[in-house]
Amino acid sequence: MRKIPSYLPIATNNIRRWLNNPRIFILAALLFILLWEFLHPILAFSNAVGYRVSPWLFPFLSSYSYTQRIMMFGIVLLFCDAPFAHEGQPYVIIRSGRIHWTLGQLLYIVVSTALYFLFINILICLILFPNLVYTDDWGKVLSTLAQTSAAQEFHIGLPINYAIQLRYTPISAFLISFLLEWLVGIILGLIIFIVNLYCNRQALGAAAGSAVILLDIVIHNDMSDFIYHFSPVSMARLTILDTTGLNMQPTILYSFLFCMGTIIVLAAIAVLSVRKREIRISRPV
Repeated sequence: MRKIPSYLPIATNNIRRWLNNPRIFILAALLFILLWEFLHPILAFSNAVGYRVSPWLFPFLSSYSYTQRIMMFGIVLLFCDAPFAHEGQPYVIIRSGRIHWTLGQLLYIVVSTALYFLFINILICLILFPNLVYTDDWGKVLSTLAQTSAAQEFHIGLPINYAIQLRYTPISAFLISFLLEWLVGIILGLIIFIVNLYCNRQALGAAAGSAVILLDIVIHNDMSDFIYHFSPVSMARLTILDTTGLNMQPTILYSFLFCMGTIIVLAAIAVLSVRKREIRISRPV
C-alpha cells in the first residue's frame, strides 16, 4: 500500500517534463495553425452577420475526418517517446517497482490525453474569443452554416453538419465526442507504449498508432460500414455513430464499451509486458 502514492508523482513528473521538451511546443503550434485555418473563416462570418458564435465546435472538428486525423496524429506525436524511460527512470523503477512504475506511465497517458483535448478546446475559445458567446443551443451562426450555403460563400472548410444538430444537443454532442476522443487517444497511447516496449524502436510504435488512424480511410474507401465496429478512430466521430439502430454502423453504447474494453485489455498487456521485458533507457524525442 505504501507504493500507491507513487503513481501520481510518476505521471506528473512526465507532464512536468513538457516544459523542457521542444516537441510539445511544436505540437501546440501545429494545433493552433490547424484550428486557426478552420475557425478564422467562421469568425469572419460571425463578424459579417453581426451574431456571436457559440463555443460548440469541437463535435464538428472531431466528426470531420480530416481534422480528426490531424488531432489523432497529434496524439502519436505526444506519445511517440513511449514507454517514457528517459534519464533518471532507472532510479524511479528501482524505488517504485516495475508494476507501480508502469501504472504511473499508464496514468500519464490517461491524464495527458485529457489535457491534450482540453487544450484544443481552450484554443477554440481563444480563437473565437472576440465573438464568443455561451449559449445552451447551437446558436444562429452554427445553425445558419449548417442549413445554408453561407459556408461556401465565406470559404469555410469545416463542415457544420446539420445531422449532428438534429440528433444531439450541443452539450451532449460535446460530451460524447470529447469522451470518445479521449478514450481513443488513450488506446493510441497504449498501442504506442506496447509496440515500443517490445520492439525498442520508437518509430515502430508511431507507425502502429498511425496505422490505426488510417484504418478509418481504408474502411471509408474499400470496406463495409460494419468494419467501423473495429476502428476506434472511426467510432469517435458522431457522423459514423448509429443513433437509430437501423444500419450497420456502431452505436454510441457499443463505441463506449468497445473503447473501454480495449483500454482494459491493452493496459493489462502493458503491465504484464513490463514485468517480463527489459526496459531500455532512451533519449528524449
